[in-house]
Amino acid sequence: MHELPLVFFTVFGQLSAGMVLLSSLSCLMNCSQANPIIRQKINLLALVFMAIGMLLASFHLGHPLRALNVIYGIGRSPMSNEIFTFGVVFGVTFASVLIHYFSLNPDSQKLKLIKPLCLKINRLPYINQLIAIILILLSLVFVWTIVLTYMLPTVKTWDTNYTAIQMYTAMLALGGIASAMLGLYRLGNAAFLIGSLLIILLKIPYYNLMTTISPELACAQASWMIAECMLIIVALLLVAFNIYRAKHNAIIYLTAFACVFIAEVCGRIAFYNLWMIPL
Repeated sequence: MHELPLVFFTVFGQLSAGMVLLSSLSCLMNCSQANPIIRQKINLLALVFMAIGMLLASFHLGHPLRALNVIYGIGRSPMSNEIFTFGVVFGVTFASVLIHYFSLNPDSQKLKLIKPLCLKINRLPYINQLIAIILILLSLVFVWTIVLTYMLPTVKTWDTNYTAIQMYTAMLALGGIASAMLGLYRLGNAAFLIGSLLIILLKIPYYNLMTTISPELACAQASWMIAECMLIIVALLLVAFNIYRAKHNAIIYLTAFACVFIAEVCGRIAFYNLWMIPL
């Protein structure tokens, strides 16, 4: 499938954006579980996922070095805007990780060239809250650039409100389960439950709408959509079991995360397969 690099790019992108969003929200909300070490772990893993997503996206262009050509389309090409915004999210998250590293480890002898600058930034009033607000806005804007890339008037199966809904519910479900897995239990579980339930509840009306636009294409994607919903349900049951036991088993969270990730890959494959050539 030629679009597989984009499938994984959008899934990894929404996963990392969701993690950054929830980590930053926890900072503003002063969650009892949102200690700086947990937020640092979430942002570090988000950086890894962003790097993987950018690497995979570059293969969609036939050759990774062609990814630099997106610079020429910034402002007029939705895909260029999407990739550029993703790069900005990566850069600001990376800077945030560095700044918070020296906040947590002021006596560290690593990265001596940038340590004085980071220590100066850390002394600014409300700097953590300011960075959190910037990252929240950037993560939401990045997902919106994905929406604008695919809500094309010429592709009737994509030009619906469900395109935006899918992107943001995936952001919540993926980011939520990943954040809960790393220790942000309350906020992570809440985001995961909201995103997952919306994915399941809206799947039937979404499928019905697709059948009115292109019955053959929609029927061909039914198995992908069913697989997505079944995996999400398994993840919900695993998380509910963890919450019921009042114990945060890392293996259960990791299994639930794997289920949600595979589920959203299935859902994204179905989405790309619904592309239709306008007559």
